[in-house]
Amino acid sequence: MSDIDDPAVQKVASLARLHLEPAERDAVRQDLVRVLDHVQSLASVDVEGVEPLNNPHELSNALREDTTSAPLATDDVLNLAPATHDAWIAVPKVLGEGS
Repeated sequence: MSDIDDPAVQKVASLARLHLEPAERDAVRQDLVRVLDHVQSLASVDVEGVEPLNNPHELSNALREDTTSAPLATDDVLNLAPATHDAWIAVPKVLGEGS
């Protein structure tokens, strides 16, 4: 169906900021022909009565009531931390000198 000449391949490559060697141009031309033929075949599909989708997956929000619970005990949290300093969790310095 599609007939793509060398200048068209060079134009597409230029728009895509690609440098194609002469040996690569024929392979790219064949790929472009296959892509355009596939798009043409999709154009022939009957989509009458099909609602457009903005997402192929059915989305629904998982809503639940917020509930409160008792906070964790400080000692339990500190026991889970890899490093502590007094009653604080020690973390690596990320700002300033010596980071």
